[in-house]
Amino acid sequence: MSLEIRWIEDLLTLEQVRSISKAAEQRCISQSAFTRRIQQLEQSLGFAILDRHSRYLEFTDAGQILLTTAKNIEHQLNETLALIHNMNKSNDITIRFAVVHSLSSAFFSNLIRLFPDTIHDFKTELMVANVDEGFRLLKEAACDFLICYSDQQKLKQINPNVLSFLKLGETEIVPVTLKNANGQNKYDIHQYFPLLTYSKHAYLHNLVDQLIVNRLNYRIAYETDNANNLKDFVLQGAGVAWLPKLTIKDELANNQVSIIEDDAFIIKQQIYIFRNKLSHEAHLKDMWNALK
Repeated sequence: MSLEIRWIEDLLTLEQVRSISKAAEQRCISQSAFTRRIQQLEQSLGFAILDRHSRYLEFTDAGQILLTTAKNIEHQLNETLALIHNMNKSNDITIRFAVVHSLSSAFFSNLIRLFPDTIHDFKTELMVANVDEGFRLLKEAACDFLICYSDQQKLKQINPNVLSFLKLGETEIVPVTLKNANGQNKYDIHQYFPLLTYSKHAYLHNLVDQLIVNRLNYRIAYETDNANNLKDFVLQGAGVAWLPKLTIKDELANNQVSIIEDDAFIIKQQIYIFRNKLSHEAHLKDMWNALK
């Protein structure tokens, strides 16, 4: 048995409008023809997908599973169409990087120096994004490379047929505080302190939460996606923030801030670069091979 594409479209329409007559109208066929198509689908599958004992149009448990599969197929198709659209949108040779906020300045500029000299023949475009947004841009071919933090758990979730990756380095996410006039730490994480933290959809938010929730006594004073914004608030003495160590090199060297030394509250984090394997441009392959 094989499913027909029109059946998938029928299911998605039916789930959206919750009406046989309205679904038939949207699919530009008669109500009786649409009903026959649903019945034909059920006969092919060998089970009912609609609960005909319900007062309202409802899917059976089996129908819900089939509907979920239909949505996944629709999502994959939309991603593929977006990929093709972006690949053909422009004939200009531009290398587009999506980079998480805290890696978009010093780290990225230093990394560019390691790329082949041929990169200077192209236009380089930088897009600052959070991790989830970066993966979406990469899958849709809205960028060529994504540079971000990751861990083994997230890497296992990546489809190796679509994305490939290389480890660029690592850093530590450390608790940072301003120093007072006497050169002492302004805050101590083992006492009540104001926390400067990441927004809930930021990748580092969950990492920090897993480390400190129910273990430290604090109040949230400020939230943002951007680690550099948190650093600015640390420099104003507004609280403690967990920052990538590579983002505070200058401030540490100038003795402006201090890392609160406690190994139990330090997170090791690896930095990766990702590319979409479905993009076959020669200059991107050359860059990738040079990085390897």
